[in-house]
Amino acid sequence: MKTRRARSADGQAIHRLISHYADSGILLPRTLEEVQAHIDHFFLLVEPAQKDARGASAQDRIEDELLGCVALEPYGTELVEIRSLAVAPEHRGRGLGAKLLHAALAFARRRKFVRVFAVTAETEFFLRQGFSTTERTALAEKIERDCRLCPKQRTCKLVAVVAVVSPKREWLPIVAELTAP
Repeated sequence: MKTRRARSADGQAIHRLISHYADSGILLPRTLEEVQAHIDHFFLLVEPAQKDARGASAQDRIEDELLGCVALEPYGTELVEIRSLAVAPEHRGRGLGAKLLHAALAFARRRKFVRVFAVTAETEFFLRQGFSTTERTALAEKIERDCRLCPKQRTCKLVAVVAVVSPKREWLPIVAELTAP
């Protein structure tokens, strides 16, 4: 099993997985076109395709098995949202959601995002992973981009959770010089 960035060829499988949970109201639906347009935002947990008897990759014949996915949607240089976190139903209960989340958080740290947030019905899962609850109003960017036009806005029961992943951003030398006494 390995974590990797999504490729264009993964779009259909990602869409099917998200749709499975969207149909039951657990995830927000995403169209195939939306998934493809944001394919570079997705990280996948996959079981790699097996190699054939000659040792050559069977990638052309058998694709990696998609175990789960997660997307990171940036809101500027400091804030990023966890979206579409899903594990294939037959692989739930194995800690794969946490693996995906930790891979996304590690990427956010490397990219020097300060905060990572999610709007979720699975609050306990995120709290176990070190997130804290917050008021959705603290995420003005999210409200403006998505919640403002959502038909469930007034009856929404989702909870906002946030984690600080880069508490101290590095200052550019010129900025540090300007702020030095």
